[in-house]
Amino acid sequence: MDVVTDQPTVKEVLARLDAGWAVFSTAVHAMPAERLEQRLGEDAWTRKQMLAHIAMWHDLTIDRLAAQAESGQPPEIDENEDGVNARAARGAVGRTTGEVILALDESFRRLRREIARTTNEQLAANGSWAASVIAANTWRHYGEHLADLDRRAV
Repeated sequence: MDVVTDQPTVKEVLARLDAGWAVFSTAVHAMPAERLEQRLGEDAWTRKQMLAHIAMWHDLTIDRLAAQAESGQPPEIDENEDGVNARAARGAVGRTTGEVILALDESFRRLRREIARTTNEQLAANGSWAASVIAANTWRHYGEHLADLDRRAV
């Protein structure tokens, strides 16, 4: 897991989240729909499937943050990372690029609201578990996929 070594405040996490999202979302919305249907490589996802994957991890993060807020303990994911990713990719098939982008944008808004409800104490609890999960599934995740949205890429 992506570990956060400092103990950021909710305000700092939201600032990092917003900065990362601004760059990623701008790239998403600048990409022509037909390019979002293209595969990222041989036997690879389409860009649309990659966006559904990002939204899925937003949703899982929302659920995990809510569960930690309720129990005080970091929850585990019921399926492995590959299973989550495969489910996200399957979920994009048959949906329009517009539907996938709307779902992505909405998942971000829900996630941002959940993070804003998080306290600084919850963010720092359990070795900064929540801060690490948020970083891994948002701005660091966006950075991993930003090259996939390069308009010059295949």
